[in-house]
Amino acid sequence: MPTFEEVVKALDRCMTIEPPVNYALSPDASQLGTVFAEMQYFQQSERPLEDFKPKQREAFERWKY
Repeated sequence: MPTFEEVVKALDRCMTIEPPVNYALSPDASQLGTVFAEMQYFQQSERPLEDFKPKQREAFERWKY
């Protein structure tokens, strides 16, 4: 079950390698940003991977390490 900190680290890695262009996030950063925002809004410290949408899960798996 991914933690909020793991999502933040994945998003940070993604945005370091794929920085915003003209203020637009990359597709993966956008997916991870949505997970980040939802977890903040719902005050979740963890979220089951099954609750990620398919593109969110793919992005997280790509950037989690």
